[in-house]
Amino acid sequence: MRVTNSMMISQLMKNLNRNLKRIENHQYQLATGKKIVKPSQDPVGNTRSLQARTELSKIEQYIKNVEDAKAWLVEAETALDEINSLIVRAYELTVDAANDSKTPEDRQAIAKEIDQLMKQLLEAANSSYAGRSVFGGYNTAEKPFEVREIDGQMFLLYNGEEIANLSDPDSQPDVNVVLEKIEFEVGAGVKMDIATPGPEVLGTGNDNLYAVFYGLFQALNDGTNTDRISEYIGKLQDQQQHILSQLAEVGGKTNRLDLIKTRLEADELNYTSIKSHVEDVDHEKVIMEFMMAEIVYRSSLAVGARIIQPTLVDFLR
Repeated sequence: MRVTNSMMISQLMKNLNRNLKRIENHQYQLATGKKIVKPSQDPVGNTRSLQARTELSKIEQYIKNVEDAKAWLVEAETALDEINSLIVRAYELTVDAANDSKTPEDRQAIAKEIDQLMKQLLEAANSSYAGRSVFGGYNTAEKPFEVREIDGQMFLLYNGEEIANLSDPDSQPDVNVVLEKIEFEVGAGVKMDIATPGPEVLGTGNDNLYAVFYGLFQALNDGTNTDRISEYIGKLQDQQQHILSQLAEVGGKTNRLDLIKTRLEADELNYTSIKSHVEDVDHEKVIMEFMMAEIVYRSSLAVGARIIQPTLVDFLR
């Protein structure tokens, strides 16, 4: 087959463009730090990269959920610590008031402090995090706990439902409240219930902590029956044990979240390494390849200048 001048020039242009394209690819890799310019270069690697990116996105969300759940538990722990402190103070006052040396007037003075403790107990039980009550379940519009007078009797309500008859501490109301538990997804298919419903914290009926405080307040105001006052010493001890168990549960959940976060961070590092191995370039290697491609391109230009036939104009010079 006869090789014409136009055929050589056409082949030269193809080779020059191919070499120039190789330089362009290396330049893009150096500028972006990414190995894959387009999916067709490495279909398998591109698939692995996309999978790693998907997993990293999920892990980042799980870590955010864990941090949000921990913040919720910290607020709950703070509220429970405060409730425990209120019980301790009420216990001290009750032991003091049960002393026979106290006069009815002394006990009425103690009752005034118990009244303030009751108000603070209600505030602690209505603690909120990010606009949502810590012990209120799904209730976000208003405070879950409320003391209300109905038909001449005082009741403690939770989300509008009766959980304790304060005027009749011996009664045990039929509690129909929905004990909603808020769950956080902290892993693939792993959910943790973080929020403890209010009735599980304060109790219901005559086992309700606020009802115990209210009954103690009434007994102190009466001021004469020391045996009745002494009964509340044991009740407060029982309530404190319950609150301490709630604190232990919150602490256990917090520790579990720390372990989950550690595992998620390890997974994040692993998938980041996979993504980096597939996507990121070895700069030293690419620089060398870029220099080699540049040398080849310059050499092809020099050779091309030699194989192009001289024209008539060159002979007329």
